[in-house]
Amino acid sequence: MLSNQALASVNINTADAETLVAELKGIGLKRAKAILAYRNEHGPFKSIDDLIKIRGISKRIVDQNREKIVV
Repeated sequence: MLSNQALASVNINTADAETLVAELKGIGLKRAKAILAYRNEHGPFKSIDDLIKIRGISKRIVDQNREKIVV
């Protein structure tokens, strides 16, 4: 049986904007679209910390969501 943590995971390489907004703290539609644009331009994320390279996404936001995000 999967744990609640596994069920709540968000894969930043496959999630759509609506999922990012709904599941991640501090991520609104503008930031979600920035994540998708970065992913489309640079390819799949290799690390959760790659999110910090995106304008408007701070280390604090990444740290708040670290346990929910998978790559």
